[in-house]
Amino acid sequence: MIRVGFLINFNYLKWLGGFYVIKNLIYCINTFSKKNEIEPILIVKKKLSKTEIKEFKNIKLIKTNLFYNQNLIQKIYNKFLIFLFGKSKNYEFFFNKNRIDVLSHVNVLSNNVFLGKNSSIKSLPFIADLQHFHYPENFSAKNLLLRNLNIRMCATHSSKIILSGFDAKKDLKSISKFAYKKSVVSQFIFKTPRKNKIVNLYSLKKKYKFNTNFFYLPNQYWVHKNHIVVLKSLKHIKKKYKSNQLLVISTGHSEDHRNKSHFNKIMNFINDNNLQDNYKYLGVVPFNEVLSFIYHSIALIHPSKFEGRSSSVEQAKSMGKKVILSNIAIHKEQNPARGIYFNPDKFLELSSIMIKTWNKHNYINDKKFINKASKKNKNSLLKYYNNYRKIITSVI
Repeated sequence: MIRVGFLINFNYLKWLGGFYVIKNLIYCINTFSKKNEIEPILIVKKKLSKTEIKEFKNIKLIKTNLFYNQNLIQKIYNKFLIFLFGKSKNYEFFFNKNRIDVLSHVNVLSNNVFLGKNSSIKSLPFIADLQHFHYPENFSAKNLLLRNLNIRMCATHSSKIILSGFDAKKDLKSISKFAYKKSVVSQFIFKTPRKNKIVNLYSLKKKYKFNTNFFYLPNQYWVHKNHIVVLKSLKHIKKKYKSNQLLVISTGHSEDHRNKSHFNKIMNFINDNNLQDNYKYLGVVPFNEVLSFIYHSIALIHPSKFEGRSSSVEQAKSMGKKVILSNIAIHKEQNPARGIYFNPDKFLELSSIMIKTWNKHNYINDKKFINKASKKNKNSLLKYYNNYRKIITSVI
């Protein structure tokens, strides 16, 4: 049996997509692992909130504060050991004591952990995206330097680098051929939610105070997520068609650490153009409600200018939902069966698609696609697991 550890040393509320990629992968391992080929273990902080306890339910946990709230001196000390000896004694002792063979999907955001090229523990960092390569203007000079340094550290001090798409692998080749040679692609898939986990539409309408059909936009409010193109489309629709019926429901974390004023600019645009009845922001909502909003929506809208691989699109695919998405390379790679593509810089194109989709929506027809996707989902998950198993066994 190979014991694989997944380290949650980041605030998952600020990166829900990444957290649920890990949680869904653990589900796949537990579902498809034959004769206990792989045993997944989640490594978490000692003190958990009630919400976290609920999120981690039915997953084997190891609780430790070794990787949490480290001060600058501790971080520098561990990095110094890795540079000097190719491993950290603290990390080595912990993982050997807990019989962890592989540390997978580590290296999230700024909370990166390197085990070192001489570590007895295999490590598989997950580089979620290479946005800085395409949109350097979204990052400070310091962040650009750290991101590129991080890639080189991954190449030197890990067993393999996990990417979620071939588009990212192509970009990595341009950044570092050494990292490219160490990279593997694991195209994550989400399971179709059980019907008893879907909140009924009446309850959602009552809780969040809306009473009409809706599009759903479940993205964090980061600049590259491109919410503004949806708002410009709504403004145009309202003016051209004299219609106040269309509604977009939005959820996600409101803070972009790179651009603190971004969310306020979005809210100001809504207020200045009287779009309060057409665009409803609900903040961060429970995951089962995210899935429920996708399920009940006319379509998911994903206008992002850049993605590593969109978890929202994959969640919609698992339910056979219609997806209106920007025509970037990774979205084409994800290839949702009911995808409708648009140029992320052209709000008129998007507004036309939204109007047509709104007018032609048929709930009965929608249910047929949901049932069809659900039947295919198990095979897709099995394929995802088998590819991941090959990655794990290749480093052991």
